[in-house]
Amino acid sequence: MLPKQQVHAFAEAVADELGYRPGEPLDLLLSKIGGRLAYRDLFDATMNADSIKVDPSGTFTIFVSGLTSEVRDRFTIAHELGHYFLHFPLVRRAHPDAMMVATRWVDETNGDLRRAEWEANWFAAAFLMPLQPFKDALAAHDNDIREVALLFGVSLHAADIRRNTI
Repeated sequence: MLPKQQVHAFAEAVADELGYRPGEPLDLLLSKIGGRLAYRDLFDATMNADSIKVDPSGTFTIFVSGLTSEVRDRFTIAHELGHYFLHFPLVRRAHPDAMMVATRWVDETNGDLRRAEWEANWFAAAFLMPLQPFKDALAAHDNDIREVALLFGVSLHAADIRRNTI
């Protein structure tokens, strides 16, 4: 378990290393690192509830709903990248031949799984909205959260939470 600030710093470092800049599309980034995006109907009872599947080789698929907005999908993708970069290395180290699967719903009674979800959310926020560029954007746009959300390609809700937690 990493402290929140350490997760934030790690997410920003990953974004920098990958050459990601705030607001850029994520689909090209995924293919660059061995990932792909799959859309599906979350109301289809024949589909499972996986959010990300990572093969032992490190290739992965992130699943998003075909019913959600682009900005919601961007946060979901960044959240799943959090699992990929924070948690898959732990799985790989303990079980080199195992696949990692994170599901959409987490058992709320399992503290470790809840913590992993928090860490993935922290990662997503810092990956999509790095601290200094986010602060600079708030100042440049007179704290207009709508403008800042558009600039970073995130929902108003995500931008507002980020503003209130920095």
